[in-house]
Amino acid sequence: MEDRIAQELEQVTQIVLAPPNIVTPEERHAAENVILDFRKTKMPYKLCRHILENSKCDYVLFQAATTIKEAVIREWSILSSEDVESLRSFLLRFITQNITIQSYVREQILQTVAVILKRGTLEDLKGASRNSLFQDVTQLVSSGNVTMQLVACSMLTALLNEYSSSSRTSSVGFTWEFHTRCKRAFEESDLKRVLLFALQVLNELEKQASPLPREAMAVLNRMLSISEQVLCWEFVPKAARRHVGSFEMNQNIPLKPNEKWRDTLMDKTVLILFFKIHRKVRHNSEMAHHSTQCLTQLASLNGYIFVDDKARCEYLATFIDGFLQLITSIDLQDYENLGVATIYKNLVMQFPMASMLALPQEMFDQFLEQLTRLTCTMGQGAALEEAYHKDDTIHMEAYEKMLETWMELISKMKDVSLDKLKPQTQQVFNSYIQCHISAPDGTRTQEGRDSVSEEDEIDSVEEDDRERFSDQLCSIGVFGRMVAGHSIPSLCRLLEDRVARLHGQLQRLQHQQHSMSHTQPPPMDPHLTMLYEDIHWILLVTTYVLTEESEGETPMIPSDIMEYSISQSKTVDIPTTLKVLASPGERADSIPRADLNTDSVVRLVSSVLRLCEVEKRALQAKMAGSLSPQVSASIMWFLRRWSLCYLLPDENYYSQVSPAILSAFGRDSEGAQWTIQFLLEKILSNLSCWFGEDGILEDTLSLLNSFVDNRFRAGYVTKCNLWWTLAKQEAEHKPPLSLLPFSCKRMLLRSLVQAGSGVEESWKEQYWACVLTSIHTRFYETVCHENFAKMSYVSNMKDRIIDLLECLCGIAQGTRIDNMERIFTFFHPLMADSVKLLDVYHGYEDVVQLVIKFFSEAVQAMLCYLGERDSKKMYELCLSLTQTYSKHNIGKRVSNASEEEEDRYNDIMLVMEMLTNLLSKDFIDFSDPDDDCVPGDKVEASDVALYGLNTVIPLMNADLLKVTSHT
Repeated sequence: MEDRIAQELEQVTQIVLAPPNIVTPEERHAAENVILDFRKTKMPYKLCRHILENSKCDYVLFQAATTIKEAVIREWSILSSEDVESLRSFLLRFITQNITIQSYVREQILQTVAVILKRGTLEDLKGASRNSLFQDVTQLVSSGNVTMQLVACSMLTALLNEYSSSSRTSSVGFTWEFHTRCKRAFEESDLKRVLLFALQVLNELEKQASPLPREAMAVLNRMLSISEQVLCWEFVPKAARRHVGSFEMNQNIPLKPNEKWRDTLMDKTVLILFFKIHRKVRHNSEMAHHSTQCLTQLASLNGYIFVDDKARCEYLATFIDGFLQLITSIDLQDYENLGVATIYKNLVMQFPMASMLALPQEMFDQFLEQLTRLTCTMGQGAALEEAYHKDDTIHMEAYEKMLETWMELISKMKDVSLDKLKPQTQQVFNSYIQCHISAPDGTRTQEGRDSVSEEDEIDSVEEDDRERFSDQLCSIGVFGRMVAGHSIPSLCRLLEDRVARLHGQLQRLQHQQHSMSHTQPPPMDPHLTMLYEDIHWILLVTTYVLTEESEGETPMIPSDIMEYSISQSKTVDIPTTLKVLASPGERADSIPRADLNTDSVVRLVSSVLRLCEVEKRALQAKMAGSLSPQVSASIMWFLRRWSLCYLLPDENYYSQVSPAILSAFGRDSEGAQWTIQFLLEKILSNLSCWFGEDGILEDTLSLLNSFVDNRFRAGYVTKCNLWWTLAKQEAEHKPPLSLLPFSCKRMLLRSLVQAGSGVEESWKEQYWACVLTSIHTRFYETVCHENFAKMSYVSNMKDRIIDLLECLCGIAQGTRIDNMERIFTFFHPLMADSVKLLDVYHGYEDVVQLVIKFFSEAVQAMLCYLGERDSKKMYELCLSLTQTYSKHNIGKRVSNASEEEEDRYNDIMLVMEMLTNLLSKDFIDFSDPDDDCVPGDKVEASDVALYGLNTVIPLMNADLLKVTSHT
C-alpha cells in the first residue's frame, strides 16, 4: 500500500508540474486535490518515512516533509515523547545521509524539525529534543566534513527562523501568545547557546591563515549569517504586549539583551573577534555585509546588559577603539560605506552624550575627525552617483545616514557646547558646496550630465531637487547656521560672482542676437548651463541656511542668523547696507565701503534681488530662451520662504532684533516698502513672460500669496500701486493674466481675495468691486449667453467655464472671517447656477470635478461662520448638487479599473469631501448664537450629510471598492 501511494503521488506530481499545454486545468486540479488529501492523512509518519527513504522525486519528498510537519502539529497531543524524538532523529539522519537532495527539500525538512522542536518548547518531556539537536550540531561541525558543517548551519538557521518574530516563521496555526512564550523560552535557554556556538567556530576560522580555503569560507559565511541573525534578534520585553506588525521584519532593531548575556557581549574579545573577522572577509561583498551587520548591531547595544555607566563607557571605548583602528587603516569598498555609516549612527543614537564625553579626549577627537572625513568622502561619492545617474545609490544612502548622525550629535551636544563641532560642521558644509558647484570653487563635473540623452531626461520624470534633497539640505542648513560667520559671507561671495558672470554672459548673448540676421535664439552655451546649475544649488543651500522648516508653526528668523547679524552691528553702517539692498542694478562691490560696512545677511538677500533684476531685464529683452526655468523657480521658492520669515517680522517674537534686518525689512521701514515694490515688479514680470512654465508661475504665485497670508502684511502690500495694477489686470481679463494656466488662476484669485483684508476701509468697496464684479459679469455673460446650450460643448466655451470655476475655487480658498459675509452674498447665486452647469456638463469629468470642488471649498471656508439661515441655504445648494450629480451617474459605473473608473472615483471622493465638510458644522460652529432663525426649523448638518450620503451610496459598487489604488 505504501508503494502504491508513493507511486500515485509521483504520477500526480508529473501532472502538477507539467506545462499548461500538456495537461488540462481539470487534470491539474484533480492532481492537486490528491496531494492535498495526502497531506490530511492521519498518523502519516510511517508512510512518509517510507516515501522519504524510497522515492526519488524531489517534489514528492517535499510533500512528505510538509505532511509530517502539519500532522505533528495536528496530532501533537496523541504523540508520545518517544515518537517525537524518533521523528526528529529520523529527519536529521535523512538529511545527513542524503546530501544531494534539492535545497528546497532539505530546507523544508529542517523547517519541519524546527517546528517539532518549537511545538515541544513548553513541555518538559517532548521539549528535551533541543538538547539532542545541539549535540547533533556539535558532532556535525566537529566531523571536519564541510558538507556536514553546512548542514549544521542550516539546522541552526531553521531553528532561528522558527523562533524569530518575522515573516520567516512557519504558518502552522500557532497563536501569537504561544509563539511569544516559545520565543521567550528559546531566548532564555538556547539563543545565547547558538551565538556561543557560532563564536567558537568563528574564532577557530579567524586563527587560520589567509586566504581561507573555499570550503572554510563557505562555513564562515554561514556562521556570520547565524551571528547576524542572533545579534539582530528582537528580544521579548518583560511585559510583552501584542502590537501591530510584531511579525514584520524591522531593519533597525537595536541589540537589547538581558543581564544573562553580560558575560558574553561585555567580553572585549568578542568585539575584537568581529573586527578581525571583518578584516578577513571585507573583500567579499556578501560576507562583508554579514560582518558589517554584526558590528552595526554591536554598536547599538543598550539596556540592562550594562551594570552601570562605567561599564557602558568601557564598552563604548573598546568598540570605538576597534572601529577607529579599522577605518583608519583601510580604504572602504563601495559596499562598506552604508555599514560604516550605520555604525556611526547607532553609536551616536544609542549611547548618551555623557558616555561619549567620558572617552579619552584624543579618541573622541579622532572619532569626530573620522566622522567628518567619511561624511565628506561619502558626500563626494553621492554627488558622483547623482551626476552619472547611477541606479546603485549606496553612497547617497550612506551620506544621508551620516547627516542623520550629525543631526543627532548636534542635538545631544546643545546642552554641552556646540563649539567643539563647529570646525567639523564647517568642513562638511564646505564639502557639500564644493560637490555641487563647478570649478574653480567646486568639483562638480558636467560629464555625467552631458552623457544623458535628451530623451532620457524627458522620460525620467524626477522630483525637483528641493524636494528630493530636502533632508540633506535641511542638515546642511543647520551646519551653515552653526558657522554663520563663515557660511553666509561664502554664499554671498559665490552668488555675487555667479550673478556677475551670468550678467556678462547674457549681455554677450544679447549682442550676438542683435548682430545675427535670424531671430532664432542661439543654443544654450554649456558654460551658461553650468553657471545656472551653480546658481540653482547656491540658492537651495542659501534658502536652508537663512530659513528653517516651519510647517504648522509661525515662520521666524533663525536665532543663529539673528545673533550673527547682531554681532556685526559694530562694523555695519545702516545707510550703506540699505544702499546695497536698494541697488540691484549695481554690483555690491562697486558701492563705496560695501565690503566693510554691509550686514552680510542683508547683502546675501540683496545678491538674490540682483539675480532677480538680471533675469527681469533679460525677460524684457525677450531673452527667455537663454534663461533657466529651474533657476527662476528656485528664486521664487527662495523668496517665498525668506519673505515669510524676514519681511515685516513681528518684533514681539524676538528677545533681540538685528538693527540691520529691522532697517531693511522691518515694519514701518523704507527698506521693507521698497522690497515689496521690487518683488511685486518681479512677480508681474514673471506672470507676463513665463508662459508655458507652470512650475515657475506656481512658485511665483506662492510668493504672491505669502505677502497676503496675514492681514498686517496684506495692509502693506495693498498700499503699493502695483497691487492695484495686478487686480485691475485680472479684472480686465486680458493678456497676460488671462493666459495663465487654470490652476494658476485659482492661486491668483486666492491672493487677491486674501489681500482684501488689508485694504484700507475707504478703499474697500472699490477693491472688492474690482476683484469680484468682473468674475460675476463674466460668469453670467457666459452662462446666460443666448446660444449657451448649443455652444456649451465647444472647446472654447468649456475652457471659459473651467477658467471661471478655477477662479471661484480660488475665491473660496481666500475666504476669511472678515470677508466671509461679502463672499457668501457673492457666491449664493453663483452656486445655484453652478448646479445648472453640472446639469449641462455632466458628461465632462473636468468640469464636474471643478463644480464639486468649488462647493467643497466654499463649505469648508464659510459654513462654520454662517448663521442658521445662511447655513440652511448652503445645505440646500449642496443637496441640490448631490442630487444632480447622482441623477446623471446612477447606473453608469464601469466594471474595470479603467481611466474612466478612476475619474468617476475622484468625483465621488470630492462629493464625500464636501459632505464631510458639511458635517464639521456640528462640532466647529463659530456663528453668532443670536442669529435670527425660525424656531423649530433648525436643520442639523449631520442630517444633511447623511441624506447626501444616502444619495451617493447607490453610485458605489463592488468593483469600485476592489480597485487597489482607491484604498
